[in-house]
Amino acid sequence: MNRTGRGSTRPGVRAPLPSGAYAPSSVQRVSSAGNPVVEFEGEDGRRRTFDFAQCPLPGWHPVLAEVLARRVGPAGGLRTSTSSLAAWNNLRAFLRFLEARSDCPGDPSALTVAHVNAYTAAEIGRAGPVYGARRADHVWRLLRLEPAAGVIDAAAIGALRLRGAGTPGGGTAGYSDRELALIVDTARRDVMQLRDRLQATETLLGRLSLEPARLTDMERAEALRLAEIAAEGVAAPGSGQGFNAHRSRRELAEPLFVTRRDVPAMLVLLVAVTGRNIETVKELPAQHRLLDGRAVEVQLTKRRRGAGRWVQTVTWEIGPPGRELHHPGGVYLLLHRLMACGRELSTGPSSFWAVWRNLRRQASATVNEIGNPFAAALTAGIEVRQWGLDQHRLRGDDGQPLPVAFKRLRTSVEVRRTRALGGHLPSAARSNTAVVLFRNYLQADPVAREWAQEVTSDAITAAEQAALDAHRSALAGPVRPTVSGQPSMSHDAAHQGGQEGPWSACRDVSSHPATGRACRSSFLDCFHCGNCLIDSSHLPRLLALLIALEERRQQMTEEQWWARYGPAWAAIRSDVLPRFTPAEVARARLAQVPDALLDLVDEPWEHP
Repeated sequence: MNRTGRGSTRPGVRAPLPSGAYAPSSVQRVSSAGNPVVEFEGEDGRRRTFDFAQCPLPGWHPVLAEVLARRVGPAGGLRTSTSSLAAWNNLRAFLRFLEARSDCPGDPSALTVAHVNAYTAAEIGRAGPVYGARRADHVWRLLRLEPAAGVIDAAAIGALRLRGAGTPGGGTAGYSDRELALIVDTARRDVMQLRDRLQATETLLGRLSLEPARLTDMERAEALRLAEIAAEGVAAPGSGQGFNAHRSRRELAEPLFVTRRDVPAMLVLLVAVTGRNIETVKELPAQHRLLDGRAVEVQLTKRRRGAGRWVQTVTWEIGPPGRELHHPGGVYLLLHRLMACGRELSTGPSSFWAVWRNLRRQASATVNEIGNPFAAALTAGIEVRQWGLDQHRLRGDDGQPLPVAFKRLRTSVEVRRTRALGGHLPSAARSNTAVVLFRNYLQADPVAREWAQEVTSDAITAAEQAALDAHRSALAGPVRPTVSGQPSMSHDAAHQGGQEGPWSACRDVSSHPATGRACRSSFLDCFHCGNCLIDSSHLPRLLALLIALEERRQQMTEEQWWARYGPAWAAIRSDVLPRFTPAEVARARLAQVPDALLDLVDEPWEHP
């Protein structure tokens, strides 16, 4: 079949199909020793091999190999190297625990609830209730899959699910404004020093190429030495072994390449200006697209559960000249350029990261010393904590050493962006949902709580003032409620054709002062009406109404409460109660009154 290109298919013409049946490659195989092996390849390209020869209880191996292959396979929920390794390690620990028991189950069908209860109790005792439950959850998510679920007692599988264990806290608190500024400014200074260091070498090599005659003998010798290192990517000292050789080689490489000592400051600055988590920053690509010299478009890797939605395209502003290190696009392009020399020699040229590594601590040099330090694992042994404590001796607001943690840094950035956007979570949520933003970043942060309390307090004050203004505007008319300390007033009005209400009396329900027609308003609107009569007999019921309004306030949002009940509450508090003496109000509080019947004045659909 040779139909190709545009127009090769149309109604009535079948699309070309591949010859033969398609069979996807299996992630499960059998080793030469006869043991099941599961091959893992994540969405980020990282690979792992899980050989069941490392596990006890051979009778369990075939079943567990199948469920592990489903869990870490292309359609499984574990698609990162770290998550697949966590499942594998907890599965091995589960088998080792069973092997150590006197009533060891030799195959899955022999597993009982007693075995599982003993295992969960041991894990909780070892790691605590939260992390012990998490370890058991890893095993549960494997054993609930077929074929394990078909041969293991369902009650035993269910016993692995420890409900109510909780989570390791409600998020991590961020840094204060001063601490955040200190950390970011320190990282920015380190990056500026890195830029100056590499640009000085670049300038010297440029002079060697364009105007070698104007170099001094010392400058020429240094430039030739650096040019040789830049061409091969190998820094080899003349002599020495061990730590001395390592330090000598690093000193040779630092004028040309980014080294591991430079990486912590780069990571801190990238997380701070981009607002992305550290995993995304460590997997930045080298490929990008400039947009009119004002922004840069980058395709990010967003690590998620499952196999979908791992890639996200973002546009980062470069910023004006001189302010590039304050904008995500400017930081990305600067660091990309600083690592360009190493990237040409890197073992992973598609990665943003190209860092010189000392692979041998001796005089003899090695090749492939420049590469992505996060290619094998995201941890890479690069500790930002030591960067802040040992290298810069940062101090917090309490005068104590200030450890730098990427989770706290990310929380601080999320809090500031949410505050800048007025607290609107859907707008502030950039790489997560609004629920995740609040639960994992804003909920536990004291800066976010303090700011939210200020905003809420201001909103309540504004709503209360609006209700009071509306009530005063109503009272500015020709009529207003009549309030008297004599209990006979409302009864006289009732005898004269008026009507008694739940909290006040009405002179004439057939003629509203504003319309002249029969009154159709709510009883809560009586407090703004000229027909309203209030005396001391109503006072206990008015106080009961205020209590009911406060209870209703706990069941709905402040905005809804003020719109529905605020005007009545403001009228009672500011206009009615001040007309009674404190002694009258105190006596009324002691009186026994029935329920305020607040539900009777609401429409059914208005009940909270």
